[in-house]
Order: sequence, then structure tokens, then C-alpha cells
Amino acid sequence: ENLVADKTPVSTTVTDTVDTTNLSLSATGSVAEGGSIVYTATLTNAAGSPVTVTLSNGAVITIDAGKTTGTVTVAAPADDVYKDAGKVEATISTATGGNFENMVPSTAPAVTNVTDTIDTTTVKLTATESAAEGGNVTYTATVGAPVTGSPVVVTLANGQTITIGVGQTTGTA
Repeated sequence: ENLVADKTPVSTTVTDTVDTTNLSLSATGSVAEGGSIVYTATLTNAAGSPVTVTLSNGAVITIDAGKTTGTVTVAAPADDVYKDAGKVEATISTATGGNFENMVPSTAPAVTNVTDTIDTTTVKLTATESAAEGGNVTYTATVGAPVTGSPVVVTLANGQTITIGVGQTTGTA
């Protein structure tokens, strides 16, 4: 027998489909003022090398090679006796690494509701102990902590107002 090899060149076309890996961000759903918010970055495929995820609030999450998640803990806004709590949102600003063909970061914000810890703020009102007939009485309003945000205005029964300015603890009229 005589085996003769066919010397006609053969070619094969390999079509690569780009594999997409999605990156999402989640956060603690609800936290009290001054508590901790945990942000979690999640990949749909394990990272081939470390992935660095930078959030809009400046926090950085690292997802180690071979893993699909990473976390970072940040402080929730502190208690503010003059302002109610609200919500905190963060998004993915940048994501690098992982050796993925196509990593697609989510644009959806991770939202945490910050629950208000109720503070009782007391306004103490004092007045001049004595005044001559026809003289002036000075009223002083005092709060326990410096005012933040916007001035506190106290309206007296006689219609006079006392304003305690931002950063101050007392006001007079």
C-alpha cells in the first residue's frame, strides 16, 4: 500500500465571541445615623487578577483574583440634631483589572436609607431678672449644641424673634 498525503492547505477560521463580565454594586439597605454602610462589588465571573473598583464617594473595593466579590465599609452620615437623615447613594466610577475581555460596570446607584436617631433639642429661654419701668428686657435663647445648616429662629409669645446663628448656641432679643 502507498499512502499519499494530500498537500492542499487547510484553513480554519476561529470566531471569537467576546465574553462579557458584568460588575454590579450593592449596599446595606438601611443603617442608623453614624452606623456603617457595607458596599459590595459583584462580578458575574471570577477575576483572573485583582479588580480595583473605585466608587463615587471615593471608597475603593478590591476583588481578589479567583473571587467574584469584594467589600468596603464606610461610615454613614453622623447624627445631626438639626437635620433629619436621608439616603446615601454611590455608583461605580472606575473598575480596572481582572483580565476580562469585556467588563461592564453597572451605572445603577447603590442606595442606603439612613434612619434618623431622634434627638431632643431643648431651647432654654431666659430674661433679664429686673428692669426699670419702661426699660428693656433682654431675652436669651440657648441650645445645647452649635447650630448647623441654617439659623434657628425662636418666636416669643409677644411676637419678638430670637435668631441663633449657625455655629452659635445663643441668641438675644
